Amino acid sequence: MSVDVNNITCAICGISASLMCQRCGEPYCSDVCQRKDWQRHKYVCTMMPPLVNVKSSKQLATYKHDIAADPNENNAMAIKELPSCNDSLSSMVKDLTIVDSNDNKLSLEWRESVMPPVKEFFEGRVTYMENDGPIWVVDVANTESLERLTNNIARSMQHQKSCSIEDVSIGSLVGVAVDHKMYRGEVIDVNVSAECAEVRLIDYGAVVACDLQDIYLPVQRMARYKAYAFRVKLPTNTGVQINKNLTLRLLGSKTIDGIEQVQLKTKMAIPFNLPVELLIMKPEVSVVRILQQNVSLGEPQVALLQINAMKNLNDELNTILSEKSGQQFTEPFREDTRTFFLAARTKHGYRRALLLDFIKQPMLFLVYEMDEGCISLTSEVCRIPNEFLGYPLSVFAVTREEDKTSSLKEQLRQCGPDLSIKFNMDNLAGKDKDKLRTVKAALFANNKQVCAVRVNSFLGLVNQLGHKYWREPIDNNNLVYISHVVNYQEVYISSVQSKQYEDIFKRLEVKCPPLDREILTGDVVLVVSSSRANYRAEITAVENNKFSVRNIDTGSTHHVAGTYLRRPCRFIENLPVSQCRVKIKTICNIPSTAVPPNTAALQILKRLYEHKSELQVKFDDSDSNTVDLLDFTAEPYSLMTRMLPVLFTPVAIELKPAEDLPELTAVNPKPIKPSHDQYTPVTALPPLPPSPPNSPREHQKTSNQVQRHYFNDLKRHLLPLGENMQVLVLHANGLHKTGYVTACFFSSEKEAEEFQDLLNLVAEIGSSDDQLQPGYLPEVGEMCLALFVEDNSWYRGVCKRITGQKALILYCDFGNLEMVSVERIKPITTEVLHGVYATTCFIDGFNKGNNFLNLEHYLSNKNKIICDVLDGPEPNTRVIKIPLLDKILSKELI
Repeated sequence: MSVDVNNITCAICGISASLMCQRCGEPYCSDVCQRKDWQRHKYVCTMMPPLVNVKSSKQLATYKHDIAADPNENNAMAIKELPSCNDSLSSMVKDLTIVDSNDNKLSLEWRESVMPPVKEFFEGRVTYMENDGPIWVVDVANTESLERLTNNIARSMQHQKSCSIEDVSIGSLVGVAVDHKMYRGEVIDVNVSAECAEVRLIDYGAVVACDLQDIYLPVQRMARYKAYAFRVKLPTNTGVQINKNLTLRLLGSKTIDGIEQVQLKTKMAIPFNLPVELLIMKPEVSVVRILQQNVSLGEPQVALLQINAMKNLNDELNTILSEKSGQQFTEPFREDTRTFFLAARTKHGYRRALLLDFIKQPMLFLVYEMDEGCISLTSEVCRIPNEFLGYPLSVFAVTREEDKTSSLKEQLRQCGPDLSIKFNMDNLAGKDKDKLRTVKAALFANNKQVCAVRVNSFLGLVNQLGHKYWREPIDNNNLVYISHVVNYQEVYISSVQSKQYEDIFKRLEVKCPPLDREILTGDVVLVVSSSRANYRAEITAVENNKFSVRNIDTGSTHHVAGTYLRRPCRFIENLPVSQCRVKIKTICNIPSTAVPPNTAALQILKRLYEHKSELQVKFDDSDSNTVDLLDFTAEPYSLMTRMLPVLFTPVAIELKPAEDLPELTAVNPKPIKPSHDQYTPVTALPPLPPSPPNSPREHQKTSNQVQRHYFNDLKRHLLPLGENMQVLVLHANGLHKTGYVTACFFSSEKEAEEFQDLLNLVAEIGSSDDQLQPGYLPEVGEMCLALFVEDNSWYRGVCKRITGQKALILYCDFGNLEMVSVERIKPITTEVLHGVYATTCFIDGFNKGNNFLNLEHYLSNKNKIICDVLDGPEPNTRVIKIPLLDKILSKELI
């Protein structure tokens, strides 16, 4: 009977079949489809008569794959072949038939595990911990039964002989002698040349390497009982140890690798104490931040350190909250709340947080990210999943215990990544570790003591550490705006995040009551002003109920009456301050005697200040005192370069003094008559005269009506972790230089169709003129619609950089980068603000010394690949391990 192989198609995807099931002949296009279909196919699969004498299979050099037994041979065991997969090997061979030497079928009960009831807590003993996270546990209630079974098996195996190499196959049940004890085991790998095998002890989970002389054929008693150990996954293995009992509960769900997800029973409250026991066991820490101090106020040097053992806590929290929406708060928040735990959605994802304060209508929350050591503003919070409540705070504070004159900042910078903490055990003797909030310790780097410190439990209130307010430093390349002009040489710059403070202070007015005590120099207050808008300030001088204040968010100084001052709430006290006074590069070295007092260069600063233009900061020294500011909406970009040509050119217009006192508020206090004794007039500069034709032009900002959306706020659909995953490579250009590609994964055909509908909608909206915004210029990190030059179609993009009238756009759904003129960019609409599937994937084994250009060409032609997907080295990234990579690089596989 002849068969037309060209007409045989895969039973799963319909593609032309290239292999078939060796038992029943079911056709498949690849081993991937065969593995996917096995859970269905195993119930209908039937034996075919052997087509080839299987005796020849014994001459193979390896027994890596299972061998079908010849019924005429006296084999001890035979196991039918299945596609292999490392992580899911046990489930892949679960339904295979094993026969003993007497041709009696062994029971398959041993392939199942003795599982406790779902949703009920049980005591589990940890018997084995894998390197990549999963652990093996045994229900403590079954330990006596396991011990009796082990003893009975040992007696039954006394007269059994060791296995020969032909008797051992992957997935078979065997007896294993380890440390003079007999255990049940499952073969997971065979090394023919070394005559040894790797065996998993099915009642403990551990993997051991055994010589053939220590491996024995099974008896019926071994197969009739289920395995006592089973594999589970916790959000973090912090505090987990072998032979330690844990109170666990099966959640009824599994990971993508088929591992049972469990919940660890906790105290249902986040402990405030220092995690001393955890740090004794795993003392490695890293520096999160070093708080900026005001030496004149006597503020101590404080550093926030993070526990390295809990690095993956945020990833696990986001995974759970992405799979199921977090439980919302139904009751209103109390105004007198002092410590409240919640999960806050920040620009980096969900984080465990402490609520510091909030504003109603619309809701805005000020939270402290307890595992990151920073203050955040968010409008979205939910309850922390119960399984994350019992873990300690990841971040704690340290201060110098002795020799406080030396710089803690410099010492920590010199330590590098190898930093650990050690406690004086004598000082801990007799103390209740569950109530420790402060303790003495020492920091070590490279096994050498750096300094002695005092460790404090930190809950986000910076004044508890002796600092007046939370200072958020401005780093190099940050976006800032000029918040106050001192003179042509010096300005105050503030982070662009401070722009939203004006609205926040207006909404906080109802939470800040009038002052009911004496106001002292150094106090922080809220100034209620209808002319300048509300702002928070520090009292610098007091005289006859007239107060000199300094705006701590802009640096400007004012004189106000006491009726305008309010007592600050916790929101005011803890909202970060991100502002500093800097000198302009090169300009600051020109003596003031050579520069006219009404220099035109001052007009440039005044214009940038009035428009709150966003600038990129470039620090020129290590002390962050001298800077250049880059404005990408003007030519030239450098502020210093723009000021130099007009520095010595005066503006011949009479200058007017500016009003300094705020206007009356709605409370209608008595009017204050301005006088020269009460305030110092500030020179107000007139507008610029008409520019000559060749002078640099400044572009107006886009309309405030444009609603901006940012890439970091979008949900990420990352490649799931696992082995033998089929992924779609979207973009591989430049792989041989960068070492990464962009890829995506769709869990179902429906999900892929929805994504295609999204792309169609983006193209339709982009082609319409309804979204046309002349002069629109996206901000860095902002989502937009951009017209791709190669196919002249619209796609979603994110702005990476602005250069003149062009923007560097990353097409976030594919991974391409392109410089796009502003005429080909539109604001994005809310209809297409859906999640992003494209994932940056680093190639495992990448080396610029090898010819990875061959891999780039290979992936350009074959965009669907099977690979192992691992967690990436950077947030929202993956590492992919491509099989047969060596053959692709050598062009053996094309």
